[in-house]
Amino acid sequence: MKFLVSKDIHSNPNFSLLLGFYAFMMLLYFVGDLFYIFNFFGFSINEVLSTLKGNPDEYIEALSLLSLLEHFHISLFLAILALFTTLAIILRVKLNFFHKKMIIFISMLSLLLSFLFLTLTYFFSDIFVYGFIGFNLLWHFSGIYALVIILKQVLFK
Repeated sequence: MKFLVSKDIHSNPNFSLLLGFYAFMMLLYFVGDLFYIFNFFGFSINEVLSTLKGNPDEYIEALSLLSLLEHFHISLFLAILALFTTLAIILRVKLNFFHKKMIIFISMLSLLLSFLFLTLTYFFSDIFVYGFIGFNLLWHFSGIYALVIILKQVLFK
């Protein structure tokens, strides 16, 4: 992956094309992952809590620890892979240092906190579900924001 080493992503038109397609495909991944999260856990606070804790009135079984760990394993791996490669490209685009630093800080911290709040919701209290949903949306939107910046600089420069 020469674009991770090279400081100029515009030096080769093939790299620009490759990074443009990469950014577009990652954009589809981020949107699809949001759809997956909302489909798996639910679209509202009550649906997320019903998925995690169960709801005897609606005959919904609680999510098993095995299923939760399987979700963690797959989702965390894919999220880290997607964010790290996206943020590696963000380091090479022409933005000021503070802007790059804030994109990286917000996206990585919100990814960590979304999984932490999901764990806290499962094991401790329902109030943490707000943090899970908020931070989950935040890391997805910060990743989408970074990808839009990449697309803008690679395709329209």
